[in-house]
Amino acid sequence: MTESTSRLRRSLRRLAFAAAGVAALCALYLIRPESSGLVLPEALRPVADPVIQAIDVTTVLAATVVLAIVAAMRKLSYGMGAVLLLCIGANLTSAAVRAWESDAPSVLLPSGHVVAVTALYGSALLVSAPRFRPVIAGLGFAVVLGVAGAAALVEPIGIFGLAAGLMILAIWWALASTLMLYSPVAAEREERRPDTAAIAFSRHRGSLRL
Repeated sequence: MTESTSRLRRSLRRLAFAAAGVAALCALYLIRPESSGLVLPEALRPVADPVIQAIDVTTVLAATVVLAIVAAMRKLSYGMGAVLLLCIGANLTSAAVRAWESDAPSVLLPSGHVVAVTALYGSALLVSAPRFRPVIAGLGFAVVLGVAGAAALVEPIGIFGLAAGLMILAIWWALASTLMLYSPVAAEREERRPDTAAIAFSRHRGSLRL
């Protein structure tokens, strides 16, 4: 199997996963299952309020720009596009669902704060260096859990609302990761690039001196 064929198959699998996520999200709001809001200790409310207030448009945009810069520094050809696709797509989809399904129970709607944080988490995993990925995965998961808990304390949200947010993330992560399949890492690209005449001549002179 050639590399292009393997890449095409992985792309098709991820696109199929995204399509399945769209179907599941549509089914959720067509069925509108009964659900109650998550109940957490009210004693944590003073801690939850500052966490939710800190996640605003400015914070999310700043974090998105930082991740795009990381992608550019790592010379990931499509990394910036993948970050923007995931972050902007997930947040716009979350807002659109809340607008279109305004008559649905609030516990079924995705939390914008949770979607924003999970989109940044997914983007960080896409563009981070492999040696840092386990640390980012662990810390990011803890942050996502913390934000989800804070959101449950501040706004009405249920299990199906969290599931809707995760579906939105999964859809856009599948699309963004498909784009990243065609973004070669700089080191691999350099290994495939043949030496220019100048570099070859320089190496030949160095070997003669030795």
